[in-house]
This record gives sequence, structure tokens and C-alpha cells, in this order.
Amino acid sequence: MTFDPFEDSFRGLGGEAAGAKTFYDVLEWLERDECPLGETARRTYAQAVRKAARLIGRAPDRIPACTAQFQSMFPNRDYARSWGKTFCAAKRWKRNVSAAINGATGIIAAQKERRARRDDWARLLAVLQQIAEKDRPSPFEIHPKQLICVQSCADTARKLDVRVTDIDHDLALCLYRAAPTKAAKDAVVEALCLIDQSRAMTDRRVESILPAQPIDFVRPERVEQVAIPAPLMQELETWVDLASRGRWSITDNAFMGGVSPTPYLNAAKKILTTAERADSLKLAELFTIASAFDERVLVAVVQFLRDLYKNNGAGAITPRTARGYFECLIPLLERNGEDTSSVRMILKTDSWLKAGRRSRTEMSPHVRSFCRNVVTDMNARIRFLSLHIQLRKKAILHLEAAQMTTGREAERHLERARRFGTCAAFAALETDAIPARVSSVLMTTFRGSAAWLCLGHRKADDGRITIPPAFVKNRKPIFATISATSRLRGLETLRWYEKVIRPLFGDHQDNVHFFPAVQKQGRPLPYATFKSWWSDCAAECGFPGLNPHMFRHGQASILVAENPGNWSLVAARLGDTEAVCRDIYAWIDHEKLVLAGQQELTKEFPSAA
Repeated sequence: MTFDPFEDSFRGLGGEAAGAKTFYDVLEWLERDECPLGETARRTYAQAVRKAARLIGRAPDRIPACTAQFQSMFPNRDYARSWGKTFCAAKRWKRNVSAAINGATGIIAAQKERRARRDDWARLLAVLQQIAEKDRPSPFEIHPKQLICVQSCADTARKLDVRVTDIDHDLALCLYRAAPTKAAKDAVVEALCLIDQSRAMTDRRVESILPAQPIDFVRPERVEQVAIPAPLMQELETWVDLASRGRWSITDNAFMGGVSPTPYLNAAKKILTTAERADSLKLAELFTIASAFDERVLVAVVQFLRDLYKNNGAGAITPRTARGYFECLIPLLERNGEDTSSVRMILKTDSWLKAGRRSRTEMSPHVRSFCRNVVTDMNARIRFLSLHIQLRKKAILHLEAAQMTTGREAERHLERARRFGTCAAFAALETDAIPARVSSVLMTTFRGSAAWLCLGHRKADDGRITIPPAFVKNRKPIFATISATSRLRGLETLRWYEKVIRPLFGDHQDNVHFFPAVQKQGRPLPYATFKSWWSDCAAECGFPGLNPHMFRHGQASILVAENPGNWSLVAARLGDTEAVCRDIYAWIDHEKLVLAGQQELTKEFPSAA
């Protein structure tokens, strides 16, 4: 039989092991009399399944009916208009296909059977439902939406025949590991916490089914996390300081010309923790970190990272990232008097790391698809450049909803408004000021004599932003004007954020940062917090997979397409050198030239009727 790599990949994902169900079986199930769905739902699901088969490019009887496989073939970050005219329509189509597959394969029927059981989980849910619906105050308060996590946890527990009274810390860990998705694991954690909190109740119905002892379950740490002993960490920080602080100035009486220590620190930590995971050394037995950078250890680290990448293991990184770590090791070791010949030899000869060097100037397929879309599709370009307006409208809707409700529901709407409003202000700065890096924008101050951001005092005044060289990657200051007459209306969004959204932060009056932290007073909003907010908010506005850095790629692509050959314009916008811009975005200019060549070949032909 001839080897078919496409067919083989389908079998490898469990097509035949799952009972040989295919999309054809799903379509047949939708037409049978025993299908419990109504006529409209059947027709909608059948259309969704046929559309999926058409997009996959296979006959329905050659596509395994597997929800996980289907979802992996159409990840949100790769959204295309062929899936649906809008991102919401695409998500709805994916839900319909998944529901049809789950119905045909019996997953939904099994879930209904488990949910219909009359056991202690059902009694617990019934009591909690009654408490959630009561208006009078109670020592134990619960919102009806919190019951969803208990229902999810109950479904996982019923699969394992675990009763509420049986749960201890070990069984709780089993439930957590048995949960099929991240959301299901989160639900287990929240449900177990809620069960412990329900001990404050005096209801005998609940007391009789609660575990004998509190569960006190804590989410387990990731297995791949490795702690670096404190003495080694102190030595590493000293090494990093020596490598990054620059040269001593006898006139200024200080170190000058230093660089950011973060890349050196991250690279060394990654090498140390990976060496521990690869069993090439024991950090607890080391007296100095110098021995962690021996040739034997570095070879084991590269081989371990390569295997993780090929097998998609936990903690895997790309060849590009791995090469960046090893390149950071060279100045770190040199400036601390250590030999770097092994690192240089590995970088020159290892094929996996050399692939990372080639991809440095290459965009990922996802980013390239996004850039091509904003260049060729004017509707996508307008939506991209006006994203801050869409985010602002979402925030306003949540503010209005908060005024019409009270209690925790109002707090949730205000929290959502804060998220969308913060993302709107960031998007306004990126599009109407300058596409600076996220770390620089989050450090922006707008109070005091040295404030980076000024929004003007009158409506007609322009705004301006200045980022000092110490906070810029290439150590060159950034100066940008935010025009009050811009058609993108970014300054209007920034002023609205300052007036309406920023007061929703706790220490907004004392914090000098334009984007204040939620908990730590006087600190800027952490990158991790902003990134999680941005991922959710951008997806809701139809841009799944749009990370903040793609503002730079999108704007640069538009400028290159509209101004072919004018690399100084692109370099000024991004704050990069012309050579870097040419390496990354030359493909756009090349595609324009290829298209121009095609048109030149046929310019003498008569136009088509």
C-alpha cells in the first residue's frame, strides 16, 4: 500500500482508534430518527460539518470524527474569513461541528447520563442552588454562575466514581489530573475550594455528604519547574551584573554604557534549569555556576531542548529562542573570565540551532498571513488601525451594564471595563503615536516634570510621548506626536481612558504610571497581566492570536506596501535600522514586484470582457 502522509497523520491522531467514526457517520446520525435534535438544528449542524469537510479538503468518509483533532486543525489564532465572515461566526461554526461530533459519538449522551444521576453530587448541587437563589444574607454566599465549576467537577468525579465524601488531598489531585482541559482543571480547583467553604453552612443535608476533613487542595506546580538554589542565584546575579553594567567612567564616577541584564539572566536560568531536567547535573550539589557551562553540560542541554521541540514536550522552545539564549552566553561568560569556545562551536555546528539563525529574519506563517491580510484587504486594515475604537466600545458597554446591576455582577462588569479600556488605550498609543514595545509602553509615566506622556490641556492641543533611551531596546530615545486631528482618533481614546477607566484602578491618584498595577501600589501594570487581558480582549474584537508586538509588523507591512523602497520611512516608524527592516519586510516589496511583473507581461493584451 502506498504511503500517504496526509492519511497517516489522520490515523496518528486517533481516527481509527476512536471507533472508526467519520464525518460521514456524523452526517448519517443527523438524518436518523433517533437523533434528538430538531429540524433546524439538524440542518445547521449538517451544513457546518459539510463546510468543515470542504475546508479540510477531504471526503467526509475520510475524516475522523474527533473533536480534539478538528479543533486543532482550526485554532483561533489562525482565523480566516473562509471559516466565517466574523470571528464570532467562525467560533459559532466550530461549536456546531464539535456539537455534531460529540452527539454522533455518544459523548453528549454520556454527559447527560452522568448529569442525571441522583447521588451526593446532585444533592450538593441542589443545596448550593437553593442558597444561590436566596435574597436574604447568609454566612455562606454563592453566585449562581459559581455552580458551573461544581457541575464540571462533578462530571469529572462521576467518570472516576468518586463521591464527595471520599475526597481527600490525594483524590483531589487525581481529579485535577483527570480533568481533560485547562478550563476543566480550573473548575476542579474552584469547586474543591467551594466545597471547603461550604463547611460554614449549618445545613444538615450538606454536612452529611462533606468529607470528614477539609480538602485544602492547592494547584500543583508544573513538573518542569526547577528551583535554582539561593547561593547559585546570588552568584548568577553577580555574573549578570558584571556582564551588563558597562564600563566605569572616571569622570562620571559611575558605570556607563550598560545594557539590560534581563536577556543574560533569562538565558543563564534556562540553561541551568534545563541541565537539571536533562540529568546532566544536580544544582543542589554545585558550589559554583561555572561548572554548569562545561561542554558536556551544554551538549546535553542542546540535545534535550531539541528532543522537547521535536516531541512538543512541556517547556519546549523554538530553535530561534534557543539560539538567542546561547548567543547571550558568550558575553556573559567572556566578561566573567570563562572560556566560550564550546558555546561558539555549538552555535557554528549544531543543525538545530543553525535553523534558528535562518529563521531570525523570517516571519512565522501566522504573522505573515496577518501582514498579508492587512496589506491586501482594506476592510481588515481599517479594523486593525481602528482596533482601539472597538475596544473602547466594548468597555463602554460594560460600564453601562455595571450601572444597571449591583453587587458582584456590577464588580465583574467594572473589571471587564477596566480590561477593555486599558487595551484600548494601549492600542491607541500603538497606532496613533508609535508602535513601541510593550515593556516600554507599560512603563509610561504621565505625571511630574519628567513625565513621558502629555495629552495636552485643551481639546485642540496635540499630545506627545517620549521614551528615554534606557527603556528602549536599541538605546535610542523615542519622540512621537499624537495629533489631535488624526482620523484614527487615538488622542480622544487616551483622554477618555484617563478620565473614565484609570480611576477604576486602586491607587490611580498616587501612581505616576499611565497604566497602574492592579495590586502593587506605585508600580506599573505587569506584562503578564496585560498580556492575559490583551489576548482575551483582542479575540473578542475579532483578532485572535494578535499579540501586541504585531502592531509593529502590521504597520510596517502597510508602509512597505504603500511606499516600496522607502526603507527610511519604515525604520523611522519602528525605531529600527533600515537593514533590519529590509530583512524582515522585504518579502512584501518582492511580492509587489512580482505582481508588477505579471501585469507588465500582459499590459498589451486586450482586457477581458
